Amino acid sequence: MSFFPPTSLTLLQKLAVEVTGGNEASWVRFFNLYTPAIRRFVEWNDHVHDPDDVVQEVYLKLVEIIRSGKYDADKARFRTFLSLLIRRQLITLYRQDQARHAAGRCSIDDLTEELAVPSEQRDQIDLSWAKAKHEAAVEHVLTKVAMKQQSREIYRAYVLENRPIEEISKAFGVTPEIIYKVKNRVNKMIEAVEMEYAE
Repeated sequence: MSFFPPTSLTLLQKLAVEVTGGNEASWVRFFNLYTPAIRRFVEWNDHVHDPDDVVQEVYLKLVEIIRSGKYDADKARFRTFLSLLIRRQLITLYRQDQARHAAGRCSIDDLTEELAVPSEQRDQIDLSWAKAKHEAAVEHVLTKVAMKQQSREIYRAYVLENRPIEEISKAFGVTPEIIYKVKNRVNKMIEAVEMEYAE
């Protein structure tokens, strides 16, 4: 846990609105959509730091970058920019930890060396970020989107739990065709949320 009090998302949202002059509802939507994905990504890739602290640091850096006008939409799509920002934050934390651990055992010259991230690790980080966004989108749809509870339960049983269709059909008293329709409808909702990450 951090020694500093957490910065609330509400405070970050207000700061983002102040800095960008943007719509508060858009920032609220952004934070609500991205926070679970970033938290999952951090949990999978960093077992040392508190995920909420890392999420907070990413958002603070994001607001700072937007405030200073350093984000250029012509140079990179926002999703690419954000994933790089998250990755850089994890690398920064890793470097700080390495420097602290090595401080008593090496010279100052050793501490200034660049820590290389192998290309296979970068690819793994990109895959992990894509998976985190997908899982957050699934969770968002199943918990925040209006739909019948039975549809949620059918989707969870068929897609997430991978139960046989005959078993689900019997348990819910619906035909396999209904199960396929539920799966396709929910998958389209999930794709729509994932497209929001891509904007």
